[in-house]
Amino acid sequence: MPILYVYPKRGAAFSVELAEAPVTIGRAADNVIPLSDPFCSGRHAVVRRGESGYVIEDSGSKNGTFLNGRRIEASEPLATGDEVRIGGIRILFDRPPAARVEMTDDAVGTTHVNTVVPLQDLLRRTGDGSSSADDYPDDREIATVIGEVSQALLLHRPLPELLEHIMGLIGAHVSMDRGVLMLREGRPPRLETKAVRVNNAALQSEKIQVSRSIVAMAFEEKLSVIITDASADPRFMARESIVQAGIRSALCVPLWDNKEVIGVLYADRLSLMRPFTGRDLRLLTLLANLAAVKIENSLLIEDSLKKEQMERELALAAKIQRDLLPKEIPACAQLDMAGRNDPCQQVGGDYYDFITIAPCRIGIALADVSGKGVSASLLMASLRAALHSELRPDYDLARMAAKLNDFVHKSTAISGFITFFFGELDTEAGTIHYINAGHPPPFILGGGAEVRLLSGTGLALGMLPHAAFDVGRAEISPGEMCVLYTDGITESRDASGEEFGPERLAAVGRGAAGSAAAAIDRVFEELKAFTGDRDPADDRTLVVVRRLA
Repeated sequence: MPILYVYPKRGAAFSVELAEAPVTIGRAADNVIPLSDPFCSGRHAVVRRGESGYVIEDSGSKNGTFLNGRRIEASEPLATGDEVRIGGIRILFDRPPAARVEMTDDAVGTTHVNTVVPLQDLLRRTGDGSSSADDYPDDREIATVIGEVSQALLLHRPLPELLEHIMGLIGAHVSMDRGVLMLREGRPPRLETKAVRVNNAALQSEKIQVSRSIVAMAFEEKLSVIITDASADPRFMARESIVQAGIRSALCVPLWDNKEVIGVLYADRLSLMRPFTGRDLRLLTLLANLAAVKIENSLLIEDSLKKEQMERELALAAKIQRDLLPKEIPACAQLDMAGRNDPCQQVGGDYYDFITIAPCRIGIALADVSGKGVSASLLMASLRAALHSELRPDYDLARMAAKLNDFVHKSTAISGFITFFFGELDTEAGTIHYINAGHPPPFILGGGAEVRLLSGTGLALGMLPHAAFDVGRAEISPGEMCVLYTDGITESRDASGEEFGPERLAAVGRGAAGSAAAAIDRVFEELKAFTGDRDPADDRTLVVVRRLA
């Protein structure tokens, strides 16, 4: 059952276990939790079981009930660690306040005894044929404890909940005043306190000073350490922290997951006169090994869940991106047009579009964002939105390119840019007016071996602010084909490192018979045959426009 931890302004703290029946709180003596506080009403509040857990309700008190610093107006759900304030009284739901842990290495000189055992010696002592349970009578009892704890740790829990659960199990089986669980985090790695257990209520608000010397031996040297008289231990004669804290006995053992040390478990006794024994050291070491394996498994499960969530989000992003590409080709009796985009990851930075500007005027866009993945796809979506907002029947091509350039320059890091091609086709005359902002030149396949390039008319978008762009002009005659592509196609390599190249692309395009879509399929078939089983290193996008005879 959950527990309410009550901390009056005066007097000793106490706890109340919750049950099915409502727990009333107030100044009247017949409350389940009677409180002596001038700001508390006779019937102040009640904690009861709700549909999905416990809730707290104010009973119409004069001075109010506060949950995590906010005055409640109606029934509010309670979560582990929530703090309720009634007058000057604190009530914590199902978790006592965590004691503050401090790593310290203040110096002073002392002398006496301690025990230091290599981790592997403790783990190998039974189970390898070198000894038996008869040699160590405590092993049977320890094996029973390990079995119980193993059963209690079977179910998966989120990591913070698991760590609290582990400390609760250790506190129930190791006679200690206080315990601390630390995990390795960051680069360079350092130990961070993750869970604290205080079994002695009188020490609940006391600071826990943990000696770096003990922790270093456990974490760095894989040693299980027991200090039977900390104030007179020669190994820690330069560590004042243990002496100042009045610790009569302390343990520190590695959290070893059978591969590496991922943290430490620390326990001490201040009020218990009996010092820790070798049995305590062995038990805590084995519990720490069991806990470390469970923690590592929990981290792997959480990583797997995060990966699955990321894959779902990427799949959704890929769908959204596909929806941004043209769903249908503008109908035009004079032109046969098609496009295809194959991102090398789930989402990519390539973009193509067919946009009807006015009758007999069709815009063709092709862009390649620097970089790959989600960030490139977001910038691509932004460029698409900016482009569509600029295209009106009376737009000016050069001015539009300049505005898109400034938009990209403001929206990206200093190394970010977009190669961009946009052409407006006059479907009646077969002419195309275009800007080419640093993009690989599209080409028109004319009669015979003729190849006409639509060369650059300005820098890639975002390279420099306030850039100007020229407007190019070309003509696509009946029967000719215009091929637009991103460098993910021409820079694809075979096993020897040779690039597919624009010349090979032109040759494949010239030899493709049939529709524009069929020409695209032929190019991708030849590209696959050229690269073999090699994964693409970049997004691949191809657009074909064929003027019908």
